Amino acid sequence: MGGRNFIGLLWRAIRTTAFIAGLLAVPLVAQAETFSGLKPASPQPDEANLKPGLAVKYYGVKVDSIKELEENMGYMDGKPGTPIPMLNYQVGQGNVLTSNSNDMVGAIITGYIKMAEPGRYVFMVHSNDGVWIAIGDKLIYEDPDVHADRFSDEIVVEISEPGWYPIHIKYFEKKNTSTLELYWEAPGFGELDYVPAEVFSHLVE
Repeated sequence: MGGRNFIGLLWRAIRTTAFIAGLLAVPLVAQAETFSGLKPASPQPDEANLKPGLAVKYYGVKVDSIKELEENMGYMDGKPGTPIPMLNYQVGQGNVLTSNSNDMVGAIITGYIKMAEPGRYVFMVHSNDGVWIAIGDKLIYEDPDVHADRFSDEIVVEISEPGWYPIHIKYFEKKNTSTLELYWEAPGFGELDYVPAEVFSHLVE
């Protein structure tokens, strides 16, 4: 079964379980965390200076946590990699993201995500290993240590002002398999899907 179909089924199962739990007053599913007050880029980036995808720098490191990755970044220079078109990587033992390595990879991913409409955005993250994600200068999710593939709970983001928002991701894979996927349900759409490539960009350097 493809990743998109699987996550759609999982999403519906989670919401059905949450609804039944509400009827029975049984706390079977964690309540989604809600974030507001995210800040759009100011000034907004000039569209003429934007390129598709997210910029990435890679670090060859063997670490067990995002904190250890940050410590290594203090004395190592990251190597720019091929921009990441979208976050839809579940590659097993293949190369990590757009790097040329399949183990011991740290990545710092930066750029912009476009929230074209105000309203309620629901995100979900699927990761292996550690990940840290900030949007609009606000940390919205972290699962910072070594772990097998697992999904976040729902992450609700309330957007009051449409536009480009800075996105900053720290990620590492220690060994064996790697996964980094970002899903959303944007206003006006009723089903979870990958955050599409057309809403990601980074500045031309």
